[in-house]
Amino acid sequence: MGRRTLVLVVALLLAAIATFAVYNFLSGVEEEAAKDRTYQVVYRALEGLPEGTTGAAVIEQFRYVESEEEARLVPQNAIDSIEKLEATLAGRVAAGPISGGQVLTTDQWVAITTEIAPLAGRIADGKEAVTVSVALEQGVNGFIEPGDRVNVIVSMELEIEVPVGEEVIIGDVQPEEPAPADGQPVQTNTITKAFTRYTLQGVPVLAVGKDVKPEEDAPAEVVVPQTTEDGAVTVPEEESSVVVLTLEVSPDQAEKLVFGRENGSTWLTLVPPGFVAVSDQPTEGVTVEALYGPEFGYLTKLFPFLADLEALLLEE
Repeated sequence: MGRRTLVLVVALLLAAIATFAVYNFLSGVEEEAAKDRTYQVVYRALEGLPEGTTGAAVIEQFRYVESEEEARLVPQNAIDSIEKLEATLAGRVAAGPISGGQVLTTDQWVAITTEIAPLAGRIADGKEAVTVSVALEQGVNGFIEPGDRVNVIVSMELEIEVPVGEEVIIGDVQPEEPAPADGQPVQTNTITKAFTRYTLQGVPVLAVGKDVKPEEDAPAEVVVPQTTEDGAVTVPEEESSVVVLTLEVSPDQAEKLVFGRENGSTWLTLVPPGFVAVSDQPTEGVTVEALYGPEFGYLTKLFPFLADLEALLLEE
C-alpha cells in the first residue's frame, strides 16, 4: 500500500469517527430537549365550517380530525378531549367561519338561546315587508338598525306640459313654436322639472341586511372574538358600500316606495323613538325655485350666463 493511499484511508476513518460522534451528540441533545417538550391532543376542522354551522352536524358527520401538537403552539381554549368536544358543541353553533385545518376552541361556539322565528311571523296584520338598498350616504351611513324607524325622501324628474307662449319658470328652456291658429288646440311643450319630497314617514325597519329586529326580552347580541392558530384574537368585521333594509309597510306605502325607487333617487332619514308623523304630506317639496327663490329666474333675463348655472342645478 502506497503512502498516499494510507494517508487517505486514515483521513476517511477519522471523518467517519467524527461524523458518528457528532450524530451521537446531536441525538443526545434532541433526547434531552424532548424530555422537556409536552404535547397536547387537539381537534381540527376537517373542512371549512360556515358561520352558523351547528355543533351537532360537526359531531354527527365527523367534520373534525384529532391530532397531537406541541403544547406551546396550541391556541388558548383549545378543545383537548372528545368529551370536551361533544360538550362544547352540543346545542351551539359556530360564531363565525372556521377555516379547514383550524384548531377548534371553546370560544368559537355560541349557545342557541332562543328559537328563531321566521320574519313573516313578525309582520303586523295589514302590513307587508319590502326590501330596498341605498348607498351609505343615502342610508344614514349604515347607522340604521333593526327596530328603528325611517322617513323616505324621493327626488325625481317630473315632466310638465306648458302651453306655448306662456312664461316658463326658472331654468326651463322655452322652444320657439308658432302661435296656434284660431280654433286650433293650444300647442304645448314638455319640460322637465326636478322635484324632491318626503313620501313616507315613520316606517318601521324589520331587518338590516340579514340582521332581524330582535324579539322583545331577547338577550343582547354578543360579538364573539375568534382565536387564530397562533393565539391572536380577532373580532369579525363586516364592510359594505350599500345599506340593505327590509321595511314594514302598508300596501299603498309599498307602491310609493317601489315607484320612487324605480323612477327616482331614494334617501332615508333616521327618526328618534318618539317621532310622530304629522301627515301624509308633511312638506310641499323642493324645486329649484323653492330652493333659490323666484327672483333667480328674473336675473337670468338680465344676465344670460346664469342660465347655465340653472341648467346645472336642474341636472343635479
